[in-house]
Amino acid sequence: MTNRQDYNVADPESLETPAMVLFQDLLEHNIRSVCEMVGGGQNLVAHVKTHKSEAVVRRQLEHGIDGFKCATLKELEMVLQAGAGKAVLAFPQVQKRKVERLCDLVSRYPDAWIAALVSSPLHLELLSNAADTHQQPLRVMLDLDAGQHRTGTDFGVDAIELYRHVDQHPLLQPAGIHWYDGHDHCSDEQQRRSRAEGHIESLREIQQRLEAEGLPVPAIVAGGSWSFPYYARAEGMQGSPGTFTYWDAGYTAVMPDLPFQCAALVLTQVVDRFPDEGLFTTDLGCKGISSDLPEEERAVLLGYESAKLVLHSEEHGVFRIDGELPEVGDYLLAVPGHICPTTIRYPGIHVIDAAGEVVDYYLHTARDRE
Repeated sequence: MTNRQDYNVADPESLETPAMVLFQDLLEHNIRSVCEMVGGGQNLVAHVKTHKSEAVVRRQLEHGIDGFKCATLKELEMVLQAGAGKAVLAFPQVQKRKVERLCDLVSRYPDAWIAALVSSPLHLELLSNAADTHQQPLRVMLDLDAGQHRTGTDFGVDAIELYRHVDQHPLLQPAGIHWYDGHDHCSDEQQRRSRAEGHIESLREIQQRLEAEGLPVPAIVAGGSWSFPYYARAEGMQGSPGTFTYWDAGYTAVMPDLPFQCAALVLTQVVDRFPDEGLFTTDLGCKGISSDLPEEERAVLLGYESAKLVLHSEEHGVFRIDGELPEVGDYLLAVPGHICPTTIRYPGIHVIDAAGEVVDYYLHTARDRE
């Protein structure tokens, strides 16, 4: 048995390490909590990039979350297969074959509200051409840059003109505004609130200017894990959280006020130790946990929280600690610093119940692109 804090794996020998494990009760807690925060799941368009699992989508649907945001066409297909009523493909499409695939999905799921994004004339041209070729109506949202400068257009004459062209096309339907403010990394809750409220005012102004021209704005999907509650509680808007399903050590450290708990961890094992150096080696290499953060922030080991990752290669994760080292063969539970890129390292996740027993295995349905 491996028992660390409130996390229990009854038979770690049954899992080949490193293994991704999901604590069932904590997943349910996180989904319930996000709905309670915003007055119900109908106020959310939840991003699926964190878990990429149809089984998790179905759990969210059962709690009343009917809208989902997707970064890839595989994620879009996954949520539609699960029965989503609303889906936003929140990544601009610049390749003809991808737009063809989008048209196919829209055709196969006619009862779902599906929208793509545009922020440049090329995005619009590709969608327009595909709609004409297939005689397929497509919903299109205007992607606005909130200041992160990742995707989106500045709001101004060009944005209005782009949205106007969407409205003028006989097969394109203006679907509203998409807005992501992921650059607003504020640990202080009041600062997060203040920035989001300022963005909400800007979005209201944008909406009014578009509607004054007779252009419909039926939906506004905004925010991310930092700011989603404020948009979700604003009339006529939906917030778009992502990481809440699994959570991670990174968000726990910077936003301890949020009610989410780390539900997805990695079971790892000590394979060697060097007491004179205060070092021990695990099988938690960069193929087993996300390596996009600085080394010391990539993993928190439960029961050995002071241990810092100091060497990270493909299969080895070497930690330094002042104090007692774990023994060779010990099982440890690692909380990823960044959970989303950790998920894609595994084909699926072992589901653990309150007794520590493995009760299910959720495939990472949208792990791959095809």
